[in-house]
Amino acid sequence: MRTFLVAFLMALGISAVTTPLVLHLARRWGLLDSPDGVRKIHTTPMPRLGGIAIAAGFLMPIIALLFYSNFFSLELRDHMQRVVSFGLGVVGVLALGIYDDIKGCTAWTKLAGQGAVGILIWQAGLRLETISLAGQTIDIGLWSLPLTMLWVAGFVNAMNLIDGLDGLAAGVAFFAALSLFITAMIDSNLMLGLFAAAIGGSVLGFLFYNFSPALIFMGDSGSMTIGFIFAAAGLWGAGKRATVLAVGLPILALGLPMLDTTLAFVRRALRGKSPFHSDRQHIHHRLLDAGLSQRQAVLTLYLVCSLLTGFVVLLRVWAR
Repeated sequence: MRTFLVAFLMALGISAVTTPLVLHLARRWGLLDSPDGVRKIHTTPMPRLGGIAIAAGFLMPIIALLFYSNFFSLELRDHMQRVVSFGLGVVGVLALGIYDDIKGCTAWTKLAGQGAVGILIWQAGLRLETISLAGQTIDIGLWSLPLTMLWVAGFVNAMNLIDGLDGLAAGVAFFAALSLFITAMIDSNLMLGLFAAAIGGSVLGFLFYNFSPALIFMGDSGSMTIGFIFAAAGLWGAGKRATVLAVGLPILALGLPMLDTTLAFVRRALRGKSPFHSDRQHIHHRLLDAGLSQRQAVLTLYLVCSLLTGFVVLLRVWAR
């Protein structure tokens, strides 16, 4: 338990210390997110690139453990290909997000990048090969690679689309990390617990500056990085021969953004538009249109996430 606490506190501290530095540099270099008067809620240009601090907060405890000696460090060193691919994936998605925040890139470019990191972790063994359902084992076979790519893209885009209000995406990620940490402890899934503790601390450290009224945005560099971390950690925790429940828990933990993304894609398809076409019909937009303030809308969705956390934990306990 001490390792989890140290990882959480280290991630929180690094993120909390790095975020003001990123904020200062973003202002100095003019890397600001300008309001558009439609989808974007803020009214003044805001510093972004908070994903740099989030990624640093998550990665540093993992890297530090490689130079320590305990169960976690031995497990990480025994799976160095996975660790390297996981880390390169985080850096790759972060770099793609930074480029999108600064220069902008098309949805298809981002999707191609997400597919590339999906291939990267798949070849390192972070993939599903069989799924156990009702006592039967289903061999995924040739579908393993495309399903892994779809898994990564689903998590990345779900976090990206929910990032619409001050503190919303970071808070959603914290509750999801809490869900996975508790269920990991129930299952004695120590590596999943480690990743959950690290990302939970990192987003909480960033949330100090991002909660309404925000001083900095995480940007696509943050939302996509968080989504990838959950995707890769979920695959590591589930294992190659996973049960349906092990696969489903990370999805349920991020139930709010997953639902919002599904509704967005269905809504746009019914209107004959691209699934990547932006609109102002997300759940958080609807709460604002109902008369709630940003802070009220975010706190309402935090309540939903806390209920999801409870549901995920109860489901895991019931299924034991």
